[in-house]
Formats: sequence, C-alpha cells, structure tokens
Amino acid sequence: MRELAIVKELKRDTVLLEKARTQACSSCGSKNSCSVSQSDKIVTIRALRNDVEVEPGDTVEIETGKLSATRVAMIVYGIPLVVFLTVLIVINTFLKSEGLAVGLAFASVAVVYGIISIYDRRNRQKLMPRIIRKVVLPDGFITQ
Repeated sequence: MRELAIVKELKRDTVLLEKARTQACSSCGSKNSCSVSQSDKIVTIRALRNDVEVEPGDTVEIETGKLSATRVAMIVYGIPLVVFLTVLIVINTFLKSEGLAVGLAFASVAVVYGIISIYDRRNRQKLMPRIIRKVVLPDGFITQ
C-alpha cells in the first residue's frame, strides 16, 4: 500500500515519518514499524530512506510492507506454542518425566524465539516501509 507522509527526523539509513492515522492502520502489515495508539491522530513511522534525498518537512510517498498481522501472530505465538506442546508431549511420552518434559519444552521455546529473532534481524530491511519518492504537493494540499 502506498501513502503520503511528512519527514520529521533523519537517521542513518532510516527516516522518522509522520502521517495522519487512518482506518487502514488496524489492518496494515507494517503496523509493527510505527507507533500508534488508539487515541493518537498522528502515526510515527520508521522507514528506509531507499537512496532518496529528503530533508525534515518534505512530503514523501512510502510503500508499506506486505506482511499481514495474521502471519506475524503465527510466527510470534503459533510456532512457539506448537513447538512447546510437541516437545512436552513427546518427552513426557517417551521419558515419563513431567518435570523434564516441562523444562525441555520451555528451553525449546527459548530456542525458537532465538531463531525468530535472527530471522527478524536478517529480514527487517525487506519488511520495513520504504520511501519511494519525494512528492511536491500543490499549494493548499494538506497531508494530515
């Protein structure tokens, strides 16, 4: 999805942007890259600069990621839950030790979250919103 936003602050490779909050925010795949609360009218988004020269106050067009909230929830909650239950059942069935099964199940969840963290660090650039181009708006056009 493409949207307009205003550059607020420049970082090294990223830019902090602000835009008006819309209804689409609730189903946006990139809502993890922005800070928004239910009462806020303004959304702050961290986006990749993408070799576009911008200054604070510029209006830019951004493209948000295509990762859905359902997929994120499955990665963060579903996979660890399945691993936990699988390890718990298998260890308890074969070793007949509930304490050991619970301990190994929690250890396996820690390993899974470590793998998810590595995946997130390696793929964060692909999943973040990115600036497509700088936009010059006609006089009187309001983006917020």
